[in-house]
Amino acid sequence: MRAARMYGRQDLRIENVPTLGSPPPGWVRLKVEAAGICGTDLEVYLNARRSKEPPLAEREPLTMGHESAGVVVEAGPGVDLPVGRRVAVEGHLFCGECFWCRRGDYALCVSLRSTGQGADGGLAEEMLAPARICLPYSDAITPEEAAVTEPTSVAVRAVRRSRLEPGSTVAVVGGGTIGLLVAQVARLRGAESVVVVEPVAERRALAERLGADRAVSPDDAEDALKDLTDGVGPDVVFEAGGRLAAVRSAVRWTRKGGRTVLVGVSGDTLDLNLMSFLLGEKELIASLSHTYDVDFPEAIGLLESGKVDVRPLITDRIGLEQVVTHGFDALHQEPAAHLKVIVLPNGQPA
Repeated sequence: MRAARMYGRQDLRIENVPTLGSPPPGWVRLKVEAAGICGTDLEVYLNARRSKEPPLAEREPLTMGHESAGVVVEAGPGVDLPVGRRVAVEGHLFCGECFWCRRGDYALCVSLRSTGQGADGGLAEEMLAPARICLPYSDAITPEEAAVTEPTSVAVRAVRRSRLEPGSTVAVVGGGTIGLLVAQVARLRGAESVVVVEPVAERRALAERLGADRAVSPDDAEDALKDLTDGVGPDVVFEAGGRLAAVRSAVRWTRKGGRTVLVGVSGDTLDLNLMSFLLGEKELIASLSHTYDVDFPEAIGLLESGKVDVRPLITDRIGLEQVVTHGFDALHQEPAAHLKVIVLPNGQPA
């Protein structure tokens, strides 16, 4: 079978690899119908970083892809998913036994890996995955939409962790895939006003099409937010771009007693004026990833019901052979022109 294998920095190869064989107990073998490429994948591609692991040159290459949807072609012992069932793959490979897993915080597992990040993933014609993280979805959505369940569940978790109250004013900093999903979920959870801050004009227009009350450029954001809230500031600000300057702005724009939720991934260091932060009684909340048993099922339900619309976010549909040129390189070289790139490893699903 064919798979996109990561060998090192910007060294991703489409190769023929041995067939996967039968899945072990509790696992399934999937024919991958659709897989998304996200910003984290791009970061790995550009920098080949694997924390606490040997360099890629000292290990077997890795099949990338952690936003996957497929159809069950074989089930291991003890699995009740029937052959032919279409599923979205949550992606987390957790131990289920550590302190955090016992609390249901699977994304904080001491031995956490993910499909496509630490274990072979979905940028391939077939993949193996634990059945417990493979959630069935209905014909109400397509495999391409199902592949966007994973980022949708990131938005669901972020809004859940924000403790958003009905009637709140929300700002979302960053109008990429995650930011536009957060804006939709926040509206569904009772936000009265939603403002998206985004430098790209086309994405601002899309944010308003998807239900944001306003979408403004970063240069206009401070005045717009003050005007909207009579100078008080938003109740909750989500930072979904992963840039240090945007994080600083998000904290600054959050009202006294409000909450800033960090969703974007950044390796930078944030300096806080602790006295100002203390006097304002602000909260800074990190939201990492999702859970297979709470966030992921909710995300599937939102997509199936049409309450969250991911179709306008899918800007590209490509074949596996185009993963480098029309996927990773396109996202790197023309980020404003692409949102969610969906790979169809086996061609267009029936």
